[in-house]
Amino acid sequence: MRTRISLTTKVLLFVSVPLLIQLGLLAALAHLQKEAEDALQASAHSKAVSDKIHEIISDIFNFSRRYRSNEALENTPLDDDIGRMLAAKVWRDYDDLKEITKSQPEIYSTVIASERTTRQALELYRVIKEAWNQRDQLSHAEKVLLARRMRQGKMDKIVNQLVMIADEQRRVYDKAPEEQGEFRKRAQTIMIALGIFDLALGVFLALFLTRGITTRLQKVSENTTNLAAGVPLHPLMEGNDEIANLDQVFHKMAIELKEAARKERAVVENAVDFICTLDANNRLVAANPASTTLLGMEPGELVGKYAIELVSETDKNKATDFFARLKEDEISASVELELITAGKESIDTSWSAHWSKAEDSIFCVVHDISERRRIEKLKQEVTAMITHDLRSPLNTVVNVLDFFERLTADSQDERVDRYVSMGRRNTDRMLSLINDLLDIEKIKSGNMNVEIKDFSLGDCFLTCEELTAAAAEEVGVNLDFTDCDTRVSADQNLIDRVLTNLVSNAIRYSPKGKAVQIFCKEEEGDFATIAVKDEGQGIPEDELPTVFERFKQLKSGGAKNKGGSGLGLTICKAIVEMHGGKIWAESAGQGSTFLFTIPLSKN
Repeated sequence: MRTRISLTTKVLLFVSVPLLIQLGLLAALAHLQKEAEDALQASAHSKAVSDKIHEIISDIFNFSRRYRSNEALENTPLDDDIGRMLAAKVWRDYDDLKEITKSQPEIYSTVIASERTTRQALELYRVIKEAWNQRDQLSHAEKVLLARRMRQGKMDKIVNQLVMIADEQRRVYDKAPEEQGEFRKRAQTIMIALGIFDLALGVFLALFLTRGITTRLQKVSENTTNLAAGVPLHPLMEGNDEIANLDQVFHKMAIELKEAARKERAVVENAVDFICTLDANNRLVAANPASTTLLGMEPGELVGKYAIELVSETDKNKATDFFARLKEDEISASVELELITAGKESIDTSWSAHWSKAEDSIFCVVHDISERRRIEKLKQEVTAMITHDLRSPLNTVVNVLDFFERLTADSQDERVDRYVSMGRRNTDRMLSLINDLLDIEKIKSGNMNVEIKDFSLGDCFLTCEELTAAAAEEVGVNLDFTDCDTRVSADQNLIDRVLTNLVSNAIRYSPKGKAVQIFCKEEEGDFATIAVKDEGQGIPEDELPTVFERFKQLKSGGAKNKGGSGLGLTICKAIVEMHGGKIWAESAGQGSTFLFTIPLSKN
């Protein structure tokens, strides 16, 4: 199987290859530039050599002209100022010429030979001049002939040697512009050729890269469309580059989505609850088969119907308000609605709905609560019946006990008084339990009568103190009511009951000689907080969350007189929550504090 190069590597190659070509172009241009600079330096050097040779030739001709005539040869000395100056200039120019030609062995050797010949020629001038002055040795004609031949031969030799070098260096110098032009032409040719090649290569690489990417990305894009339309996807791409990995991940995701959709369909289709989808106009667009069991209608019959058509006349307004609030607040909410089945029967249902703005739809789960409602109603009826049937005989028992208490007032038998008191105490407990049960059911069913009015908490504290002082005195517990003028808005009788229950509970769990503190404080919000603090053994941390549950009593015990109904704290919690407040308990290991909040008066 052919291994694909990763996109990162392809892009790096796409970028690096033209860059390498550019680097090669720069290297070639740098080499040509170096050659051009070398040629320029060589040209400048050749010009310097040629100019220096011409200076030497000029010096030699100047020297030769001075002694050209016989008269000058006879009368002009070699060592006067002018002669020394001409000789010094010749040797200085030779030194300069040797300095600039020392890196050119062939020219340097010719310069050395030329200098030597020049020195020989000057020496001949000296010899001729000395011989000229010795007229007795040579005739005048012989002197002139000797000087002319020697002078002419030496000068020609010196000049010819130097002229050859100068001509050669001049040709090098004259050739420099042509070489520079050739260098520029070569540089232009290289730049144009490499530029065209670089451009063609870049276009080829771009087409190759983009074609490979876009073709495969197009397949990935088509796969998304195919997945949405339920059409089979393109075959899995080969290779291990990024796009191939993306395609593999997409295929895996598509498989997982299909599996998830299959499971979702299985859950929805086999769900006991009725699941449906409503559009923005509250019209059903989808429903699961549970509609047949719940409403007696197939899903196909429901699609297109308005949800309000399924609701009974008594709950239509509530349903309309519910759907409107759901869309307006963009929340998930629940509501209980009475529906009408295909057989015109009414059923109680609980709707859990969620509005999706993105999909412009409402997703609903409808649960049949008819059986639960029936059971709750039956339970209420049974509770009412039992409590009523129990309370009547108990009232009779109370009356009988009152009669016995009056009848045996003068009895000397202690057992009679003890038994009558025991019966009376247990009868009161039974009546209290029955009343608590009735109140719990009333609160739960919403039938508890609540009369909200403004009053001072100080009045509640006074009432509670009157009701609990005797019990506290009996067990040796002190009650400490803090003065409080805070005004609240609530049902005073119910708040009295909450406070009395909490204080009575604190008395039961407080050691003898300790105190129970009752105080209040205004919070920064709209609620006042009332606290009842005892100095008992405290409540274990793991039992704090459950102290307000029905029939819950502390495992650790500690109460001086057992026998509470276990409903006192539950009733307190229900009453406080009816007023929009909250109740909780705190314990730091020694002693407990029960706190609850009620709304402050707005007047």
